[in-house]
Amino acid sequence: MAEDMDYIVTRAERAEEDPPSDNGSEDARAREREQVSEDCEELIKALSDYADGLTATREETACARKLRDVLSPVARTRMEAFRTSPYAGRNCCGLLGLVYVLAAFFYFVSFGGSRETGVILVLVALGVFLAGGALAGAAFLGAKKLVPFIYPKKVSYNVFSESAPAKDGQQGKVVLIASNHDAAPGSYFVNFALVRKVVFIVVPVSAALFILFCVVKLIVGSDTVSKISSLTTLPFVNAVAGIVALFLHFSPFQRHARENNGFSTAVSVAVYRKLLASPELLPEGTRVCFVSFGGENSAHAGSRAFAAAHPDIKGGKALVFGDIESDRIALLRRDALRGTEFSHTAQDALFDAVDATGVPCLMPPCDGVKSKLGALHGYAATALAEAGCECAFFTAKDYSSAGGDLKREDAGKLAALALGTVVGMAWKGEEKDG
Repeated sequence: MAEDMDYIVTRAERAEEDPPSDNGSEDARAREREQVSEDCEELIKALSDYADGLTATREETACARKLRDVLSPVARTRMEAFRTSPYAGRNCCGLLGLVYVLAAFFYFVSFGGSRETGVILVLVALGVFLAGGALAGAAFLGAKKLVPFIYPKKVSYNVFSESAPAKDGQQGKVVLIASNHDAAPGSYFVNFALVRKVVFIVVPVSAALFILFCVVKLIVGSDTVSKISSLTTLPFVNAVAGIVALFLHFSPFQRHARENNGFSTAVSVAVYRKLLASPELLPEGTRVCFVSFGGENSAHAGSRAFAAAHPDIKGGKALVFGDIESDRIALLRRDALRGTEFSHTAQDALFDAVDATGVPCLMPPCDGVKSKLGALHGYAATALAEAGCECAFFTAKDYSSAGGDLKREDAGKLAALALGTVVGMAWKGEEKDG
């Protein structure tokens, strides 16, 4: 896997050192990238008013309307409503904290009665902790069947645009450009990356120790002062640490929201506009579509709703942008936690795009603890891939390393790389069908 990462960056460096001999074409490409960067900069500024648009808020809806208005002059565009639980996904940390509070309550109350009563209450504490934790944890990870029963639903919107409506017999002849437009739940603290690391250490350790203390109390009882002291003092400190970490992981308040999709949304619009203006880039008869998902941070409700409402994307090719927060662009090949493969053709198409554009791209490994932690909530590409759409999924988000800051010109570079990749995927699909 590491060889893949080195290889694809090396190809980009070689392409930059040995540019095409046609200086006129190279200058035209440079001017096009510059224009894309300018257009993206303008759209990012226009979307900045909705930077705190969490799922199903007025700001998120206003952002969806803005995108609809931007695209309506160039293609058939509409907003598609869906209902979701805005506090699912990342915001289920609060629910996990409440479950922990309830379990701890039963544990400490168990010291006030008889031996038999104490055993029953400890078993109740364990049951609440394990069953409630499993239910809330599944919602935290985005379990489709459990999320609707935990929180009330509200209306959110996807923005959908298309060059032409779907026709019978056209399945598979579609290229979809996708991104997200809702804001991410933020933190009460400035250094969110540090908070995340602390939570991933403190919470698992605290949970394991809580279960251990419950088991020990069931075995040894609490009939002496020394037992009561040792089985209350340390468990109290341990439970407080775990509960506080859960409640402070994400903030549900809009004032703490983190804008994390402006750049990717702007680039996805730029790529879509390019494909609309240049249909010759794709195989004849290819339908070009665009979708900006709402509800990304609510267990990816938007991408799931879209996949369910658009079975016509099966067999198509999708270019999906995740969070783009640094210049360390990476192509992810699968969801490391769920094992969902995104595409069989994106890697080869990316190699060709890197050669053609000279823009470097990483291909990180899709296994190991680090990759699975990054995929805890899944990706927009996960729902599309499960619906039968091949996805090239680009992201630039890594909590464990300091990626370079995004610059204005990075928009043009990413657009060129992504465009080359999705066009390559479309043609490789055509060759396969032929």
